[in-house]
Amino acid sequence: MMFTTNDYFIDSSILIEYNKENKLSLFTTLMANDVFRCFINETVVSEFLFHFLAHNGNKSPQSIHSSKKIGEVFEGSRQYKLINTCLYLPTDKRILTVVPKLMATYNLLPNDAIILATCITHKIPNLVSHDSDFILPCKAEGIELLREE
Repeated sequence: MMFTTNDYFIDSSILIEYNKENKLSLFTTLMANDVFRCFINETVVSEFLFHFLAHNGNKSPQSIHSSKKIGEVFEGSRQYKLINTCLYLPTDKRILTVVPKLMATYNLLPNDAIILATCITHKIPNLVSHDSDFILPCKAEGIELLREE
């Protein structure tokens, strides 16, 4: 797959806020224009679904799990399908060497380092996130960070 400057990696913070009906403009703009391709990986899927359970279930994900009500949360909302609006990009073994370096260099937590490593290894030039932890690493790694304040 060839990536272009119209390719954007979507951080889970964008989907989480969209699900909460906050900060809608940036993601709405990207999804409304066919020239932009938006990508996610399994880290984004996991983070988004965890927050989806908490927000849409009005309880902690562990409480929902313990009460065996995860299915009810999904039945009550179709917002989880936000992840289907993006193309899925699998991470691969290359990130195993990149992630620890990014964590050490920029003081990133593992999931943020995996997201940034995915952009780097797949040469995706744009990262869309509300997370300020990406500001310095993206600049240093030559990745354009798009944020909605």
